[in-house]
Amino acid sequence: MPDTAEQTFYSQLSRFHRLYSKALAMRLEPYTVRPGYLNILAVLWEQDNITQKELKAHLDIEQATLSNTLKRMERDDIISRVPNKKDRRHTFIRLTDRGTSLKPLVAEAIDDLRSVANQGLTINDRRYFKRIMRQMSDHLESDLSDPLFVLLDEVSD
Repeated sequence: MPDTAEQTFYSQLSRFHRLYSKALAMRLEPYTVRPGYLNILAVLWEQDNITQKELKAHLDIEQATLSNTLKRMERDDIISRVPNKKDRRHTFIRLTDRGTSLKPLVAEAIDDLRSVANQGLTINDRRYFKRIMRQMSDHLESDLSDPLFVLLDEVSD
């Protein structure tokens, strides 16, 4: 007999993602930072003053999503766009002073959420979970990028 919807892996993973995202958004909201900004901020905190193309190379995100997120981050005074004086076709993405100052606040919010999510878990539990999630993600990524993947019903003719 199949598991009920509440017991399926997908349901549990989806529930965890939804709750984690809500809790993260709640902790970041006072700083006008959205969870969608975090990967971009992580890159810029390591390497500021880069082009959008260079930024995109570091991220697993669609170009349109990146453009829209950067517009919101600019509106929220987290980044600025500075034209390249040598080549007007390129614009540099830079953290504003506010964007730079958010790093310890965001780190604290993430640490707080991590401590809540990890309550009662041992270091081995956390390591095992991370390893399993990484392996499963790698398998899915490999499956999606496999050019030989063909649906069997299409070949049976």
